Amino acid sequence: MSRMGNEGNEPLEVRGHHLLCAVCARGGCEPPCGMEVLQPLLEAMWDNPYVMLRITADLELNRAHYFDAYEQRGEKELPEEFAERHADHVGRRRDLHVCRMLGIAPNSVLPAFWVYRMLFDRMPTVCEVCTSSARGSEVWPECAHAEAGCYEKIAQGQDLEPEEQVALGEPANLPGIWSMFRPRTREEMDESKVVSAEIIAKADCLFIRPQHLLCILCTADKQEPLVEDNLVEVRRRMEENPDIPVTITEGCCMVCDCCNVYDPDEHICYPVHIKNQLRDLNILEKLDLAPGATLPARELYARVYERIGTLAEVCGWGDGTSTAPFWAPCGGWQGDELDKAREKGLLCGDGRGS
Repeated sequence: MSRMGNEGNEPLEVRGHHLLCAVCARGGCEPPCGMEVLQPLLEAMWDNPYVMLRITADLELNRAHYFDAYEQRGEKELPEEFAERHADHVGRRRDLHVCRMLGIAPNSVLPAFWVYRMLFDRMPTVCEVCTSSARGSEVWPECAHAEAGCYEKIAQGQDLEPEEQVALGEPANLPGIWSMFRPRTREEMDESKVVSAEIIAKADCLFIRPQHLLCILCTADKQEPLVEDNLVEVRRRMEENPDIPVTITEGCCMVCDCCNVYDPDEHICYPVHIKNQLRDLNILEKLDLAPGATLPARELYARVYERIGTLAEVCGWGDGTSTAPFWAPCGGWQGDELDKAREKGLLCGDGRGS
């Protein structure tokens, strides 16, 4: 399995209800489908939380005409493995139910991280999927583990608050999302912090993604370096030297190295990898700059203040809409930090705000 998000490879195909089985496996049971079915999924996600999953459910079976299916009319050849697929009505129902809860069509492709973020938010229990309203039915049998609590132990695990994440890293022995994915430890974060802060301190040019130009303003009141990012460090370098060149990058930048949800191998931030690509480009459009443009810090921020009216324009998509969890507005999109920074002339090197 490639470490680069399956680039150049087909997404990993997973039946909808096997996503649930994988959680039950992490919760301590061996689901009926067997670990040999689940192991490739579990290993791929642990290796790369952003591995792309094609979530499947059988929509093609019922395209067989009923005369062909039930009276052997033979006008059209039946789908491949028709009898086996037809008999799997329990699994097919479960697959479709999972797709419905995710809000996707079968065969949609999503990053594993977001699949499980949405599943745990929308499906705290498997009872509706893996039990049966026809209790005791031989036609609609229930999963033997449906009420064992293995899924619920993981899915209902309390996610750590940001402060706890920073203090602990993301300990793998806690239930919740980090039972499915390899967490970044505090030791890894601390080591990255030391190295990246030193690089920033000695840099002749800073590399900053457009989104973080605004994040720097939203943390302007922070004086001590933050454990989880390098926003303070890059701001200080620009305060010390307003003419330092800043190259506008797409994707993660000098700010990100020590973040608890940054993957240095994949060079992505799990929660914002999708939405911040659009946000970066929206900001570049407003600034009338191409990716990779390099400007002195003071000129760059003068352009930010001139061309971006409010945080809501870019951090809240203009109207605060959230069409999907991975397109959610930034939590601070309604703030006035940009207005305050503009008033002070922060980072413009004119003596007012530096």
